[in-house]
This record gives sequence, C-alpha cells and structure tokens, in this order.
Amino acid sequence: MNRYSEVLGLPVICAADGKKLGIIKDIVFCPKEKSVVAFLVEPKGYNMRKRVVFASDVLSLGKDALIVNDADDVKELRKVQNRPEFKDKGDILGLPIYTKTGEDLGIAKDVLFDLKHGKIDGIEISDGLLQDIVKGRNVLPLIGKVEFGEENILVDSEAVEEMMETGGGIKNIIEGNKKVQRKG
Repeated sequence: MNRYSEVLGLPVICAADGKKLGIIKDIVFCPKEKSVVAFLVEPKGYNMRKRVVFASDVLSLGKDALIVNDADDVKELRKVQNRPEFKDKGDILGLPIYTKTGEDLGIAKDVLFDLKHGKIDGIEISDGLLQDIVKGRNVLPLIGKVEFGEENILVDSEAVEEMMETGGGIKNIIEGNKKVQRKG
C-alpha cells in the first residue's frame, strides 16, 4: 500500500535505459471509481510541458522510485487530457468528511492506495493540528458506503466503526512508553 504524501517527489525511472524521466509532482484520482488514474510528472531540465504516466503504464512503484517500461510511457498531458480516464478526475485532499448522521470527522489529509489494483484503500483524516499532535490521525478505510462529492465526502457508520488510529501522536507515544516500563 502506498501513501500520496510518500509518493510525491519520487523519481520516475525508465527500465529500458535507467534514465530519470522526472519526478512525481501529483497524483490524479477518480473519486467516483475510487481509483488512481495517473501520476503527474515534473520533467527533467528545461522542458516545461506537463507530463503524465497512466497508472496502467507503471511497471512498479516502490518506496524510492516509480518505474516505467519505456520513456514513451511518459506522455505530454495536453495530448492525452481528453482521454476518458480524465473525465471523472477530482480532488480528495482537503475535503471535509461527514458521516451520514451529520458528524464532522475532519479533513482528508492523505490518501492510501494500492497501485497493483489501481484502487484507493483509505483516507487519512486530520481532526485539527492539536488533535493530530496529541492523538495522531485516523485512517478511514473505504469499505461500506463512501460517497465523494465535489465539496465533501459522506461515509456510512460502518466505515466509521472500522476507522483505525495511525499510532502517531504524543498520547500514543507516552502510553507505549508506560507499557514498555511496566514489562521491564
């Protein structure tokens, strides 16, 4: 599983000749299909044309690089932006998340996805800077009914019940240290 925030800035490498073709600048998602469409690539050098690698053209995505088979897999965005894959593209980061009962869960701060299947697996939620520091962030798995709108995300109570903590935050660190001290 990959995180949006960890993929940004990774180099795009051509498997055929080992050349660096650019770096990942952004990811294009399709909220309607809960899928990864493409990776926007910031080209190397002085070429200012926006470029893109479709998720289907990615050979592999590791923790240190995105690998494509051939340099032709990186296409000029202006030449492919009218393809059907881009029709339902949309933003996820920064959208407020509400339950269908009207509870505000927070804001989407990161996206977890599985490139092998091309699907979005979950959304990391921020409940404000102070809460993030004290308790850490929660991850909302995309199970049950999750509806992406242009201005917000609505989730069923089933998805909220499956929400899990990321383990971060001062509170979890302190509680973890207390458990270690009790065992020792």
